Amino acid sequence: MTSKPLVYLLPGLLCDESVWQYQQEALADRAEIRIPDFSGLDSLLAMAEKVLADAPDKFSVVGHSMGGRVALEIINMAPERVDHLILLSIGAHPVNDEECEQRSSLVEEAASIGMQRYAVSWANLMLGFQEKQNPQVRECIEAMARRQSLDTFIAHITAGLGRKDQTLYLPHIKIPVLLIVGEKDTWSTVSQHENIRQQIPEARMEVIPDAGHMVILDQPSVVSDLMCHWLFTRNKHVLSPYPVKPDD
Repeated sequence: MTSKPLVYLLPGLLCDESVWQYQQEALADRAEIRIPDFSGLDSLLAMAEKVLADAPDKFSVVGHSMGGRVALEIINMAPERVDHLILLSIGAHPVNDEECEQRSSLVEEAASIGMQRYAVSWANLMLGFQEKQNPQVRECIEAMARRQSLDTFIAHITAGLGRKDQTLYLPHIKIPVLLIVGEKDTWSTVSQHENIRQQIPEARMEVIPDAGHMVILDQPSVVSDLMCHWLFTRNKHVLSPYPVKPDD
């Protein structure tokens, strides 16, 4: 009996396994799913090492936001072990002063009002592009944020601000990579993903309409279909039903 392929789903900032609930259900019959807990870890390298220590010789990686940054560390550290790679709502650029100020202000707000109240502010940031919000998506985002401690939030902000210039990794990625981005993502924009696509030897980018940074919750069925196609279809260059949309 052939064992199922192993797929790691790596969550982003202030997220836990709940963020992958729809994709986990969609992949369950065809893959073994593992979703690591990065609580308290204050470097992307430590997060990547945690996955590699747990993983077998071969596995696939799907990373969202901060989890995408972790995925880039994994493919850089152990490229021979990664079968498939999907990156959603990500960046690869080094830290700049504007980002340092922005991230510091997020921590200051959370520290001043507590994570229970800050969860509402966080959901507002993630869903600000929507005129009419999905209450289930908001509830999920707020609940995940409330489950995180201020210490973990600080640790993950520290991890992000302490990252390397990951654009240096991109030209050396030898396997095809799928990039997925919400059309209305203001945190990790379409143009940002296009820059990443151009630097990876074999990469495809899918832009998802009516989705922001939390694309995996905003358009779960679309994302799940794309993931299944990429992970389980032999020919990665077959066009999916969701054509690339250029950045205006």
